[in-house]
Amino acid sequence: TGSLSKGAALVASGGNKTLPCGVCHGQDLNGLGPVPPIAGRSPSYIVRQLYDIQHGFRKGLWSPLMKPVVEKLTHDDMIAIAAYVASR
Repeated sequence: TGSLSKGAALVASGGNKTLPCGVCHGQDLNGLGPVPPIAGRSPSYIVRQLYDIQHGFRKGLWSPLMKPVVEKLTHDDMIAIAAYVASR
């Protein structure tokens, strides 16, 4: 309950835990240059990517840039972000 509104706030402002997602993924979350789109992606996919980046399991080119962005997110934060992003 409340995941969409909490996710919307985290995505838009970062909630003092992260950066706003639109900075890199575009204001519409449909990607920006080489940065991938996240709008409409599966919630399980989004949570898995955030978790894997946070715990160092992702080794892709952009993973080091995302590591500090996700380091303070809780599991509940990730779920809220995923719920909101999937709804876009």
